[in-house]
Amino acid sequence: MWGGWYGKMDVQEVTHRPLFEGEPIYSMWLRELIRFFAMRSRILATFASPLIWLLFLGIPLSQIFSSGASQSVPGGLSFFAFIVPGIVSMGLLFGGTNSGVTVLWDKEFGFLKEVMVAPVRRTSLMIGRSLGALTIALIQALATLGIALILGTWLGFRIISVAGFLLAIGFMIITFFAFVGFGLTLGALIENTEGFMTIVRMIEFPMFFLSGALLPISVIKGIPVLYQLQFINPLTYGVDGVRGLLTGVFLLPAWLDLTVIVAFALLFLFLGAYAFSKMEVD
Repeated sequence: MWGGWYGKMDVQEVTHRPLFEGEPIYSMWLRELIRFFAMRSRILATFASPLIWLLFLGIPLSQIFSSGASQSVPGGLSFFAFIVPGIVSMGLLFGGTNSGVTVLWDKEFGFLKEVMVAPVRRTSLMIGRSLGALTIALIQALATLGIALILGTWLGFRIISVAGFLLAIGFMIITFFAFVGFGLTLGALIENTEGFMTIVRMIEFPMFFLSGALLPISVIKGIPVLYQLQFINPLTYGVDGVRGLLTGVFLLPAWLDLTVIVAFALLFLFLGAYAFSKMEVD
């Protein structure tokens, strides 16, 4: 895969490399997909995970809410319809942040050193990895929505329009890039896999539970600090944007959702690219 780069590039080409290099980006994207489809357990987990969340969390909680707490769900949504975009966004969060651990795995097994010495921009390597991870995350998101639409026949979930669905896909992409930048930043700064996973899990779960993914943000209004943390949590705006575009019910202004998640994505993509470019590989 990498030999073609060395054979095609002379000193002048290396000096005047384009900002976005198609072949390295495509190669890294393709590698991520090959790794994904070569692991049957990972494919199984991709489709089984949303099914488990929807069956064992979405359905029981929707029954609880429909029996007397339905007034807590805004916009007349069923609780199942409310929770589906949250589970989709959970996959984007976990998939994005966990992309950092693949950097550490490649670093431990020597692959990262091999590609880092190639005459290509490191940002091209990062873009290719990110696009590969994005493709996998979108596969999981679409699987989640497909399962939810089947169950939603009985539990009240439907997508309001084709346009809303397409816009939601775009919003998912922005949300994913926000957290892939975050994950790559941590992956470039932390030296070992165990430390990375410990820190990421410590951040991911509070971020997920304080995002309005599972319960409306107004539910904990009387709890100081936790209620306020929801509004400095970028996932809150990602979840609300995806939910609003899919179901037509926004808890926050749509422009605010878009502004915050785009700003967070740009910030952490910049930090991730910088950390990745400065990373030393022994």
